[in-house]
Amino acid sequence: MADYIRDEEEQAERLKEWWQKNGTATIVVIVLAIGSMIGWRQWQEHSSGQAAEASKVYESLVAGLGQGGDADQVRSAADTLLEDFESTAYADYARLALAKLAADEGNLNGAAEQLKAVADDAASKELEYTARVRLARVQIEQGDLDAAEKQISRTFPEAWQAQALELKGDIAGAREKWDAARDAYTGALDALDNGAAKDRVQMKLDDMKSL
Repeated sequence: MADYIRDEEEQAERLKEWWQKNGTATIVVIVLAIGSMIGWRQWQEHSSGQAAEASKVYESLVAGLGQGGDADQVRSAADTLLEDFESTAYADYARLALAKLAADEGNLNGAAEQLKAVADDAASKELEYTARVRLARVQIEQGDLDAAEKQISRTFPEAWQAQALELKGDIAGAREKWDAARDAYTGALDALDNGAAKDRVQMKLDDMKSL
């Protein structure tokens, strides 16, 4: 019994000495760990709130682009996304929307500027491909065929192949390279499902029958 009591006293003394040496550091570690947990939770809550806010603004942008259109609503939503969520994909969607408004208003330079910003530094490859084919379309309208050709000379995934081939046909047609245009349009038709886009390309090909 005496040995047990002595062991307990020795353990208590060792614990006291250890605490005197390490107690402060232990408290600091515990406080930092708790602080990190709270900080992480607060960051998650903040990020979730930011994502919800961005999504709400984006919904407003999409609604403004809908049937009937509301240019002021689109611009307001786009400006908010560019200002408050500049480092996210939402900013790219905002630029694509502003490019559409500019093109609809005949401001091709403004449209090209917005699209180039996305093409050069997109948040995803999908957004980059979308911006490049739209930029090429605008550049063709501007008569800058070399720049348009540069945009679509890259390799595009299957989902963008038909658009790229149609644009290649447009460029070749603008240069009166009829055989190249026919080949490109034929390739686009093969890549397209039935629908308005396929009908449009077919009309372009039909228009070249006499050339």
